[in-house]
Amino acid sequence: MTTLQKSLAISILCLMLAGQPGTLTAQEAPQETSQEIITLLKEQNRNLSQNLRRIQREIAALRADLDKPTIKDVFAGIGYIVGLFGFAAFAASRTRSR
Repeated sequence: MTTLQKSLAISILCLMLAGQPGTLTAQEAPQETSQEIITLLKEQNRNLSQNLRRIQREIAALRADLDKPTIKDVFAGIGYIVGLFGFAAFAASRTRSR
């Protein structure tokens, strides 16, 4: 994953978090009963848990994408193997000529 792709993914994640200011900002204390307050807190906790699960899934997807070999890695491996065979052929030709 290139630096551009990483920075794009991070900026999208930040925009998603910034787009939901209601769950991140403090609210005025409601003039309600304690049962209504508890219900409101449970709802906010559930919403926060859902948002965290979504973010964790996105982070896991990004990590899985980083673990995959790229075209650059494949060609580097092929070049390494060809180089080893070239060195072996060179060494074999030097021992035969003596």
